[in-house]
Amino acid sequence: MPSNARPAWKINLDSILGRGPQGYQGPASEHFDGRRFHNIEPKPHKDLWSLLKWQFSRAPQPDWIEQPGPAVAPAVAEEVTGADLQVTYINHATLLIQQHGLNILTDPVWSERVSPFQFIGPRRHHPPGLGIEQLPPIDLILVSHNHYDHLDLDSLAQLAERFPQAQVVTGLGNAALIRQSGFSRIEELDWWQSMPLNAQISLHAVPVQHWSARTRADTNQTLWLGFVLESAEGPVLFPGDSGLGPEFRLINQRFGPMRFAALPIGAYAPRWFMRDNHMDPDDAVQAHVQLQSQCSMAIHFGTFKLSDEGQFAPPMALEQALHDHRVAPELFRAPKPGEQWQVPPLRRPAG
Repeated sequence: MPSNARPAWKINLDSILGRGPQGYQGPASEHFDGRRFHNIEPKPHKDLWSLLKWQFSRAPQPDWIEQPGPAVAPAVAEEVTGADLQVTYINHATLLIQQHGLNILTDPVWSERVSPFQFIGPRRHHPPGLGIEQLPPIDLILVSHNHYDHLDLDSLAQLAERFPQAQVVTGLGNAALIRQSGFSRIEELDWWQSMPLNAQISLHAVPVQHWSARTRADTNQTLWLGFVLESAEGPVLFPGDSGLGPEFRLINQRFGPMRFAALPIGAYAPRWFMRDNHMDPDDAVQAHVQLQSQCSMAIHFGTFKLSDEGQFAPPMALEQALHDHRVAPELFRAPKPGEQWQVPPLRRPAG
């Protein structure tokens, strides 16, 4: 573990007791009131009573079954250059994106549970499609927001030990927590801010409809966001987690059709509780259409039991939603852990 890292159990305990890093401290903006962030279209936050109503009114939930990992570990290139884009689905919202010489991880989660504790909380039901020891040298890690299934301190600490020079990019207010895992090169971005990555590719922070919290006391005190990787071959979108709001149309207006989009399809039931912050497969297909995405990968399903839909319901519902919206099924698919996609450059109209 890097010398500047704190034990993950200590970080998690501090967060639970409210002793961890404070929220973002900065000037007010159109989506920050000086203390808390809000969505472009503000949504009411689900309070403790809503949570209890869900927990005590839910029907009996069938147990999830354990799923195997890939029969053969995927072969991962040290780097991908030229116009190529290779995306490896690891699990949940964790992708390895390889493009223009950069190896990029999104919302890295390798832990057995997504929880402040390692003995309770949602546990995984299939192994990661790629182990940390199988990763190529990582240049960049994107962290979309601070929920435990997206900002996993144990995984970040392991990555910091293996790739100490990697840069982490996240939303406003998250750097102090991430720094405790051992990383030192951390950049915070606000919605619509940008930074160059190399001569061929730039990174843009984009709004999504979601929320943030590590405890009941720090709700929306740090920023949630998505990321667009922009290059001559077409933009690539990783939104982290999102409900269906105006954001995808705004992203399309600014960047045009997507070469590739990773779109969450799970953790959506019951809809009265989840709708504002988590897309269901029908919402995700609408987002795919709004983005004019040439190729979309379903993420955020099947790894951790976070809500009430069945273990295998999201891919099945995705098939129905594609049929309902008359979208060809090969344009938006649900991968298996370890699956690799070679994504062609964006086809642009002549002239």
